[in-house]
Amino acid sequence: MANEAIRFGAKLLPVSSPLVMAIINATPDSFFAPSRASNQADLRAAVQRAVDEGADILDIGACSTRPSVQNGKQVLVDAEQEWQRLSMALGVVREMNCGLPVSVDTFRPEIARRAIEQFGVEMINDISGGAEQMFSLVAEKNVAYVLTYHRPADAPATTGHLLADCMDYLSRRVDLLHRLGVSDVVIDPGFGFNQSVQQSLFLLDNLRALTHIGCPILAGISRKRMAYEPHGLTPETCLEPTLNLERQALEQGAAILRVHDITATKKMITMKGN
Repeated sequence: MANEAIRFGAKLLPVSSPLVMAIINATPDSFFAPSRASNQADLRAAVQRAVDEGADILDIGACSTRPSVQNGKQVLVDAEQEWQRLSMALGVVREMNCGLPVSVDTFRPEIARRAIEQFGVEMINDISGGAEQMFSLVAEKNVAYVLTYHRPADAPATTGHLLADCMDYLSRRVDLLHRLGVSDVVIDPGFGFNQSVQQSLFLLDNLRALTHIGCPILAGISRKRMAYEPHGLTPETCLEPTLNLERQALEQGAAILRVHDITATKKMITMKGN
């Protein structure tokens, strides 16, 4: 049985109804250009828009892991540059005192530690699948954690045993996290991370199987290749296919949608519930 709520510090967010996680990119190079907010004014506007449009969680990232980085064509920013961007963004959020739980999108334990200790961040969203150092940190700091299925770059291109591998990968790590004392674990199938479009769509079709792991599921589909490539579209023009796939994710048991388009997503959730 999955957790019925996720604890963010002193706040509990029930997952009986879908939660919307707003993407806030403190970067100049994230794959969806309208999501970029690399100065204080843009960040303030992005956070205020997320609040006004009804987001449940803010997810703030400062190091793009777009496909050109994953395939080695471009390099990741170093940890200090990531921290400079992130600390600026978190400073803006805390100054605004908007009342929403804050998640930080980082795979670096040293960045996660600074965000928790200096800004009271309540969740770490880690696309790496979690190193021992990150697991130990979230256990020590007693924060919520998003565990992502991150396939090796040289994994087979066919779907094959993809679902079984995903379930085994996540189950083993959830068990380790629980044994370390981390109770608020969210699992993410990692759509697009070393996955072809076919593989991501296959995992989405079979997402309900992951509910047996017993953790809330986060689906990060928004404007990714799996939404636009099959239709000959671009990240900028694929809102409708994105919403269709997000609706499917909810039907398959997802509890959290990580999105660029809050208003449209909330409208889709409302219409789905009617």
